[in-house]
Amino acid sequence: MKPSDNPQHFSDRAQEHQLVISAEDAANIGEVGASVASTYAAIRQIDTTGFEPAAIFVPTPSKRKDD
Repeated sequence: MKPSDNPQHFSDRAQEHQLVISAEDAANIGEVGASVASTYAAIRQIDTTGFEPAAIFVPTPSKRKDD
């Protein structure tokens, strides 16, 4: 099926699947995607030199020397 940029069509399709999305909210969905993309682009440009890697804060399984 071909995607549609029509907010009313999106709203109607949502109702077919027992979802309630207004045409106004459906129109705003495209704007959110653009905002998210620009936010991620800005985050990727942050200089993280000197910061500890995030992996050190994530618990990982380890073995003791005795095991």
